[in-house]
Amino acid sequence: MSKEFLYKPTTSTWKIKRLLENDSRLFIIQGGQGAGKTISILMIILDFLNTTYGEVTICSAQSSKLSDTALRDFIKIAQDWNIYNNFKHNSSENTFTNELTNSYCEFIGLDKKDVGKGRRRDIVYINEANKITLQQFTDISARAKLVILDYNPDAYFWAHDLITEDNFINLCYLDNEYLSAQEVANIENYKTLAYNHDGTIRSEYWLNVWKVYGLGEIGSAEGKIFDGWVKTD
Repeated sequence: MSKEFLYKPTTSTWKIKRLLENDSRLFIIQGGQGAGKTISILMIILDFLNTTYGEVTICSAQSSKLSDTALRDFIKIAQDWNIYNNFKHNSSENTFTNELTNSYCEFIGLDKKDVGKGRRRDIVYINEANKITLQQFTDISARAKLVILDYNPDAYFWAHDLITEDNFINLCYLDNEYLSAQEVANIENYKTLAYNHDGTIRSEYWLNVWKVYGLGEIGSAEGKIFDGWVKTD
């Protein structure tokens, strides 16, 4: 009997794969809670590493957070797919070398000065890109052939200025058909808390949470005092 994999492609995965076929160097993946964007990107990268020679950097704002999230998910997917043993894992440096393809992958936090700066890479994946600065993005991606960003759209930030019709996708929890019923209910409760029965807004706070984490749309930063600013010349 064949093994039933826990990590399987979702609608998000196929949407991202189609996006990556476009003629662009930079791809921007915006999404809400439970959309499966990070898992999908890691699955695509693992498939690349296990079938093709290449060098990949996966990074985020903080090395400790990266180890607890994307790095842990990377290992879990590789183990689930029965390909973890294809990799030589240097746990002290958070690097993986595929012994079949000789592909290389490193996980780095950008909280160390000049880390990753100037390195040539086939793929640079920046997890939670809204947590890093434009300068950090420029430094880490300058020599990469392909750059992938993902983030929850808590507020407008520098990546939104880089969006084109060919490099952007917005995902939400409805794009992840393997999300548990409980998490779907938790997310949809944001909408319940945001609106009254007649459709009027009950809570601006929960409306923002529903927009960002439910619909994957750009929200406003927490603690913001005034809304509706308009730039004038």
